[in-house]
Parts: sequence; C-alpha cells; structure tokens
Amino acid sequence: METLSADRRNHDDFVKECVQRLSEDRSPALITLKMQLYFLENFFNRDEVVEKHMRNLQLKTAHLLKEITENDVITKDEQEEIFNKIIIDIVLHMGLGSPDNKEVINETMKALNSVMSRSDKAKFVTLDKKDRLLALKDIREIVCGIRIFNKHAGNSTNGMSDLPRVLDQSHDSTKSILQITLCEIMDKVNLLTSALNSSIAYDLRNRTIVTLLPENISSDDLDNLKDLLVMYRQHEVYTRKLIDELALIKFNIDTCNQEYNSKLIKIHESVQYRTAIPTDRVFPKFSELTRIWLQFQNYIYLLSEINQISNTLTNLTERCLSFDDLAYRLLGECQIHTDVDRLNKTKGKRLLMGVENACEVVAYSPGMKIELLKFCVWHLAEANGVLMPGNTDMGVCQHQKDFYAFNIPEAAIFFDEDPDKYIFKVVTLARKKIQLVAFLDIFYKVQTAYNSHSREVFRLKAPVTCEQQIQTELHPVPSNIDRQYRWNIWDLRREAIELTNLRMKRTSSSQTAKVKQTQVYLPKNQGTQTKVNRATETEERRPRIKKPETAPSPLQVYSMTVEDFSSATMSRIK
Repeated sequence: METLSADRRNHDDFVKECVQRLSEDRSPALITLKMQLYFLENFFNRDEVVEKHMRNLQLKTAHLLKEITENDVITKDEQEEIFNKIIIDIVLHMGLGSPDNKEVINETMKALNSVMSRSDKAKFVTLDKKDRLLALKDIREIVCGIRIFNKHAGNSTNGMSDLPRVLDQSHDSTKSILQITLCEIMDKVNLLTSALNSSIAYDLRNRTIVTLLPENISSDDLDNLKDLLVMYRQHEVYTRKLIDELALIKFNIDTCNQEYNSKLIKIHESVQYRTAIPTDRVFPKFSELTRIWLQFQNYIYLLSEINQISNTLTNLTERCLSFDDLAYRLLGECQIHTDVDRLNKTKGKRLLMGVENACEVVAYSPGMKIELLKFCVWHLAEANGVLMPGNTDMGVCQHQKDFYAFNIPEAAIFFDEDPDKYIFKVVTLARKKIQLVAFLDIFYKVQTAYNSHSREVFRLKAPVTCEQQIQTELHPVPSNIDRQYRWNIWDLRREAIELTNLRMKRTSSSQTAKVKQTQVYLPKNQGTQTKVNRATETEERRPRIKKPETAPSPLQVYSMTVEDFSSATMSRIK
C-alpha cells in the first residue's frame, strides 16, 4: 500500500473528528455550535427585519398591484373594479383589518371617497404605471390616516387593532418570558460553576491548579460538565442580548407613542368646529400619522422575531443530555454559590503586580472592553477550560491594548510573569474546543496563531536547554543480505519466462465433438390371465386277477454285469 502523506493524514483525521462530533447530536459542544450558528444568522438588524417583512408583503400583493397599475380601464364597471382592488390593497398594506370583513371594506371605501372625487378617480385610471404607483402610495397614507383618526375620535371601531395597547402587552409578555428563561439558565450556571469550583484546588507555590475528582467521576465526566457550562453561559449571553434589544425597542415604542398622541391632538385641533378644511393642510398630517402607525407594525414584527429566537435557543438547550446528577455528585456537600457570592469573597481587594511588571493594573470603567467575556484568564489556562467570572472591582490588568479580569489577586501576579504563555494556552484550548472561539470572541487570536509561528505571535520565553552528546551503535541490528532478493518485479517475471522455456515449445489446441445421447425406456409387453383351466382325473378301477399260490423255489437268480464284477474285484484286492 502506498504511504499516505502528512497532509492526507491530517485531512483524514480532520474528517474523522468532524464526523464524530456531528454524530453526537445531543452533546453540549455540538448544541453550543448550533446555537452560535443560529444566532449569528438570525439575530436581526431592525432595518433588515422591516425590509424582509415588506418584501414578503409585496410578494403576496404583487398580482393585485399589477392589476391596479397595468390594466387599461375603459368602462365604468372596470373603473369600479379597479377601486375595489385599491381598497383591498390599502387594507392589506396598512394593517387596517381583514379584507374579508365587510365593515372594514365599507369604512375604507368611505375614507377613499372622502379623499378622491369622481373626477380624481377618472384621472387616476388614465395615468401610466409609474404615476399610478406614486399616486397609490399617497392614497394609502391618507386613507389610513383618516381611518386611524376616526377610530381615535370614536366614529369607527370595527376591524382595527389598537396597536399601542397591543405593543405594550406584547412587550410585557416577551420581557416576562426572557426573564424567566434567564433565571432558569442562571440556576444551571450556578450549579455547574459551584460543582467545578469544588473539584479544583490552588497550588499557589507552583502557580497552577490541581484537579481533585471523586472515585465515581472520571475526567470525561468533568469535560462534559465544562462543555455544559459553556453551553449555558452562551445561552445566557444571547438571552441578555435579547433583553437589551427589547429594552431599546421599548424605548422607541414609548417615543413613537408620544409622537402618535401629539399628531392626533394636532389633527383634532385642526378639524374641530370646522365644516370644510383645505386638503393641503390636513392631508399631510394624515400621512405623518400613517408613518407612525407603520412604525408600530414594524415593532410588532421585531417582538415576534425576538420571541422566535428565544424559543429556538431554548429548544436547542432542552435537547442536550442532562448532567444534573453528575453535577450534584461532584458538588458533594459544598453549597451552590452565585456570581455575586463569588465576587463578595474578594470584595475590597486589589490586584498586585510582580517585580517584572509586564502588565499594568488600571481601574475598571463601564465602557471598557474586557477580554474573554470578563472570565479569569488564569483559570481558563490552568484549569483547562473552567469558566470563573473575574472581579473587575479589584481592577483589570492591561497587557498591550487588551484588558483582562481575574478571580483572585494572586492570579494577576502569575499572569504578569508571562502573559503570552497563558494567552497561548487559552488559544490552544480554543483550537481543541472550537465552541470557545465564538463564545470568548478570540477568532482573531486563533487565526493569528494558526497563520504564524506561536513564538513569533506570543513571544513565548524559550525553555532552558543544554547541549548533550549521544552516541549510538553503528549497526544495532545484524545485517542479513539475501543474494536471491529481487526488488524489481520484472526481474521475477523474466526468471519465470526463462524457467518455462516457451521458445522451445509449441502450443496446440484440440476440440472434441460433443455427442449427445439419449436413453429411453422402450414399452414393455405385459399380459394378464384371468382364467385358469383345471381338470381332475379319477382312478380307473380294474378287476384284480388273483394268482395261484405256488411253493417257493430253492433256486435264486442273480443278474450281474461286467462293471459290477470289476468293482467287486478291486474291493477285494484292497
């Protein structure tokens, strides 16, 4: 078999590792990767969500819009049909109710008739496609504003939703769901963090962390708990982002609500106690009111996207295997502590630097970006992936342009001795557990370490070495030379041809005729006899003649042949 190259072996190992991880569809590591991919693809930009909704709405009403703008109108019936379609288009685009509701259609028709006279309708159908689209957009905004004003004035309440009230209810419901989800996540995080914290001990003299495991827990179980903690921490980060986005949406909703009420008040003041109003004064106000109405609809879509993302992330975490029993066994008799409890243990302490002062301790400010999501870099490096939140109240350590937080003051001293060493350990760990790359936001560091030599990137201290001479035997294995060995297969074939000596042979072929014989059984004559003739013969009785009685003769007559005589003679001689 041909020897595989190093690149090919690496490729095969990579494929094997990928297949193995993808086959474990309920493992915490794969669930974390799925969460990261889904959130990066679906976490929305508000403008993109609105544009997506508008595109979907345009696709649904494209056929209706084409009939309004492209069909030629000749008769009066065709004109009425066009404006009936315009009414349906206004209801669908502006969210004024269901087009199947007759009351909604009638009220929209009244609003349209108050905007357009017969001459305006006749002029509309004579416009070309481009002018019809522009005119239709203005008609939508004005008719929608009139309907909103009529609803607020109490003239009509059929079919239209009270969007400000619906938005407040939707916001409160979404906020409650996110807070409940966050509380459930933090319960898992506190359990896992306390269990992992109980399994480690600080060896400050040797500047390392020692892992202490009970007899019924293996190192693989400990790795599963670490991966599970990363998964719940990732879910926590995404949930907090959704809560922050929800708070920003709530602020915008309140701002729009104030503007919405002020526009309605201005329109009421303009039309109050007046029978006739110039259209150039009131129609722009209706258009402005419609734009705010459309913003309310956009915020409803945003709230729906937040609920969908939250539900999907929760469903992914629920598919993961449960390790609660394992966490409680590792926790033992220790208590469960929250992040606040851990921070209170180091309250009032300050970070200290060593003699070398490769780093600088600075005070933490709210706008400062802390690397590794404020987790302690020393715990990540020495405990092989244990996530311990750092305490920024003690100060942060500045290395070059990056800032790092620590859990205990001694960890900053160890980090100051060789910062690149611990950063390189974190990068190496992230290359083994790829879910940490997106979670800790260290893609740039991992990419730099891959493209360049580690010593050039992190400037690691060279280990202490010394020169040493080693001599080995010249031939540690006795030589064995086979004179009959042939490495070339053609040499073997050449020898085989010589052995056969085909040049002195002649090849002949023969073929025998194939005779086919068939044996049959000839018919056999058989006979049967059903009657047997039999006969009987009786004894014929003859009369007996009685002979006369005579006296016996003294003479006896013998008969002898020559053969009898010779045999008798021979017997005597013997």
